[in-house]
Amino acid sequence: MHQIESIILIIIFLGGLLAITFESKLEVNKSWIALFMGTIMWVVVAIGDDEKILETAIIHESAEIFELIIFLMGAMTIVEMMGHFRFFTWIESKLLTLHISDKQLFWILGLTAFFSSAVLDNLTTTLVMIQIGRHLYIKKQNFTIYVINIVIAANAGGAMSPVGDVTTIMLWLAGKFTAWQVVFYGFIPSVVAWVVPQAMLTRQIDSEDREGRESTEVLPLQWGIIFIGLFTFGFAVLVNLFHLPPFIGIMLGMAAAAIVIDYRLKKGTLKKKAGHIVNIIKTIDMATLNFFIGILLAVGALGHHGILAQVADLIFGSDPVNNPNMIIMGNVSLGVISSILDNVPLTAAVIKMLPDTVGFDYWVLLAITAGTGGSILSIGSAAGVAAMGQVRELTFVEYLKKGTFPAIVGYVMAVATWYAMFCCYIY
Repeated sequence: MHQIESIILIIIFLGGLLAITFESKLEVNKSWIALFMGTIMWVVVAIGDDEKILETAIIHESAEIFELIIFLMGAMTIVEMMGHFRFFTWIESKLLTLHISDKQLFWILGLTAFFSSAVLDNLTTTLVMIQIGRHLYIKKQNFTIYVINIVIAANAGGAMSPVGDVTTIMLWLAGKFTAWQVVFYGFIPSVVAWVVPQAMLTRQIDSEDREGRESTEVLPLQWGIIFIGLFTFGFAVLVNLFHLPPFIGIMLGMAAAAIVIDYRLKKGTLKKKAGHIVNIIKTIDMATLNFFIGILLAVGALGHHGILAQVADLIFGSDPVNNPNMIIMGNVSLGVISSILDNVPLTAAVIKMLPDTVGFDYWVLLAITAGTGGSILSIGSAAGVAAMGQVRELTFVEYLKKGTFPAIVGYVMAVATWYAMFCCYIY
């Protein structure tokens, strides 16, 4: 019975991914497909499962989804607020005054995304950089390529930082490497994972005529509110020092911004048309949140049924400790698989499988592969899923056509770079 359920779950999951791929032809929004896929998979899991075990699993899965969705909702609200008070328009005007070429602009924004992701996280960085790009790119073709590059750059930047990605946080807190080790030894491979695809994508950028573009100021810049918004993303990192989840910091910053806005509206120091933050919340993309919920439910069902653990066991073999090459191949394979499956439960399974005697360098490799492997497909990372939800032109197929091959090349080169750095220690 268990094996039959596993087969059914895999069929539903692959069928759902296929339907998401052909979203435009089916003319059904990918958010509803993902929600249907995720919920029906849990119905299958519930058949014949122990009631207490199922209840515990649902509570655990719901808690993880709650954390990410609340974080995403808060981050999207803060980004919309900063855009509402013309922060991104101000950035646009400053960049336009530099009179730089389209390719130079592309590299500056990619560099910004790479390092921002290491400090914040890949999801928040992607949301912010998408809003900046909306104000800078005229051609939809260029904007789509730009968003693809932001996803790749953000994932690469997050892979070298202990707080840049969920998997690196997990490995860091589990004591698999120190913060210094993942930054120092993961930096060069992560740069390669970003620079190589960026160089390939740069060739697809068309020239744009930005001469004469002027930004019409509707509302004056409110630097006090904007700084609160910027510090909010810092709060998400700082609360980790108190062993609190990132969404606590996001909610703290959003609440502080809302109080300041309402107070200034009451005092008359802010124009009424600036609006309350409750009106700004209405502008966030709920379809993106629904898409996330569906994908997380689907992957959670696979994890609870033991399918992800079986996948991890399959790729690492029965005795990886005495075979370093097997660990390397396993980490590389896991990174590729993470382009389809969530890298978080896969990484959690590997942490439990491999003993503490495994050197930190192999765990750094896992951070790189799990973090950058998700760039191979648009559904392989939180950044990619968010980008698909925010940018309608960026479909699964569009990403597959333009972003997958550069991401694969960058992934292979990053692994090769790591191998060149550590091969003398392996043998």
